[in-house]
Amino acid sequence: MRDELRARIAYVAARLIVEHDAKEIHDHTRTTDVHIEGLVSQSAIDVFDFSSGCRLAGEQSDEGYSLFDYDANQYVDLNLDGEDFEGFDYATGTRYTGEVRDRSVRIFDYGESTDFEYSLKSPN
Repeated sequence: MRDELRARIAYVAARLIVEHDAKEIHDHTRTTDVHIEGLVSQSAIDVFDFSSGCRLAGEQSDEGYSLFDYDANQYVDLNLDGEDFEGFDYATGTRYTGEVRDRSVRIFDYGESTDFEYSLKSPN
């Protein structure tokens, strides 16, 4: 999974799980803040990543969220289970899992075989 998409997934998962209206997520691996805004609701997602100029949008179905990554022109699945989540990135053909604890997000990317850490930032 690409770094930019991973940050967008971490942002969306955190917003859905903690229901906190943030506009930035800190990517600890890249040591950068990623500015993302848009709709994050239980029925639909439509966010724009101002840091990379890309949109991620889709709707919830019985299986979870089917999101379209406009950067890669491919779909990515996101499924929530309490504070945990998992999904599949069709652009890279890799699975990921993660968890949200308070405003901290951890994603294990099976394509990279490593964990990535993020923090949802408070709005000012």
